[in-house]
Amino acid sequence: MEEEISLRELLEIIWKGRKLIVSVTIISVLIAGILSFFVIKPTYEASTTLSVSDVTPQTGFFGSNTTVVLPNQNTNDGSMIESDTADKDLSYLLSSILKYQDMTVNTYKEEVTNPQVLLDTIKQLKLDTKKYTLDNFKNEIDVQAIDNTNLITIKVKESDPELAAKIADTIASNFKSYIISKNNRQTDKLISTIENLINLQNTKIESATNELNGTDPADKIKYEQNQTKLNLLKNTRDIMMEKYNMLQLVKASNLGEQGILVTSKAIVPDKPVSPKKLLNIAIAFILGLMLSVFIVFFMEYWKNTSPEARSVKDLKNDNMIIS
Repeated sequence: MEEEISLRELLEIIWKGRKLIVSVTIISVLIAGILSFFVIKPTYEASTTLSVSDVTPQTGFFGSNTTVVLPNQNTNDGSMIESDTADKDLSYLLSSILKYQDMTVNTYKEEVTNPQVLLDTIKQLKLDTKKYTLDNFKNEIDVQAIDNTNLITIKVKESDPELAAKIADTIASNFKSYIISKNNRQTDKLISTIENLINLQNTKIESATNELNGTDPADKIKYEQNQTKLNLLKNTRDIMMEKYNMLQLVKASNLGEQGILVTSKAIVPDKPVSPKKLLNIAIAFILGLMLSVFIVFFMEYWKNTSPEARSVKDLKNDNMIIS
């Protein structure tokens, strides 16, 4: 028959082991307190807030394609003069290259911890390169995009509060410089490409002009075809020149800088975010109490189930039967 343990017996077991319970709990609290107040170094957190946006001027360069369509031309006799294959290819090429990378908030967020940004920060602040490796440094930085906004927060945790604030602000500054430099390189590349296309188009215009001059005006159909072809080439060249001038304007105005604004610089924190001393002590108290109660019950169980305890119990039962 299984023995049932009443609530009274449980309380009696706890009461008998009260000294052990109190001792283990106090020791746990003391250890947690010593570690939290004297051993574990406090960690401070500083944060910088950025406002990012995809700068889209009316020129249509940022975040969208600029489509160039070379229309077919009608001649006086009703026939159609189509753009040649080279002009069509040029149209599609021009449409594809006149596009900057779409920079969403999430894209900006990922770029904050770009290796180049982190390396520039380490170099600028003269941080210990052995301690601040790219992986370790990246783990100390928490970049978050605030939902339904264009805001990004850069949080940095350090044992030195002033250093935490400096790192957060420096990362924000270097990130902005990195994006501006990246946009400028792309703009320069586009300008160079457009210049080459314009030179190519000028060569084709010169060839078409010579062909037109060599055509007999009496042959109206042939003359109008060559004239239309020349007009198409000039029209394409004019579109290229327009985009070239727009790119020069983009480069001169440095529009990329307007896409990232520091809305809140880091403030030197005066209170650490860890360790959470009171929380650690409370957890240690609960764990110490649970552990000590478990030890008391285990000791009672072990005492009652040992061979010696069973022999004594059996002897008592025999005496009760005899009596």
